[in-house]
Amino acid sequence: MSKSLFFSSKMNLWIVRSLLAIVIWTSCQHSFAQSYSLKISPISFSIDGQNFNGYTTTFTQPYKEVKKEWWRYVNARTIIFNKKSHLELTVPAKGKETNEPLKFISQLIEKKEKKQSTLRVALVKGGVPDDQLKELDRQVKYLLKDFKVDYFTSLAQEKIDNQELTVKKISQEMDEYLLDNSRLQLRMEKKPEQKNELALKLKANTGEIEKLQAKLTSNQKKLAQYKKELTLIK
Repeated sequence: MSKSLFFSSKMNLWIVRSLLAIVIWTSCQHSFAQSYSLKISPISFSIDGQNFNGYTTTFTQPYKEVKKEWWRYVNARTIIFNKKSHLELTVPAKGKETNEPLKFISQLIEKKEKKQSTLRVALVKGGVPDDQLKELDRQVKYLLKDFKVDYFTSLAQEKIDNQELTVKKISQEMDEYLLDNSRLQLRMEKKPEQKNELALKLKANTGEIEKLQAKLTSNQKKLAQYKKELTLIK
């Protein structure tokens, strides 16, 4: 192979690797945006013939999981009246400035064809004084975002915990090989007649350590990415 052809091949390989790295990075960013998006949009919708103006947001997590976590969230903060198609929720009034309880409805819709679910919330305005509408509407939107932050934070933290456990196990396995190598080196000094046999074992251990080191580095990068994801949920 000529020198120019050799360098041309190396350059092509470098370009391919660079493009692959960009694709992987973009894919990871897209995946994060899809999974942990805090985007909330205004929406008008109707339930049982009644019109509402509120907010909507989507999830790429399984419908049943979102439904379970939303129930857990509102059950800890509101009084729930469970209707067939939606929930009617009440947060009791607190403080001197708020004279009315926060009443709102929520509806979770599964979109199987898009593999996502949509959560809608809206203030129940009946009987609410006009001067409190804006503040109560703001609280409804806040609850929706707070739920997403709470839910996504728990998901990200679970990934971090699992990844930390994986890193710990790999490190422990490496430590065992390193300790075994130390023992082998001592035996080689004390028993020169077994040097060749012990050297083979030492070489095999070193090979495993190198594999584990590469695996550890890869998993540490994943852990760093998961921790970065956690900081973006806010």
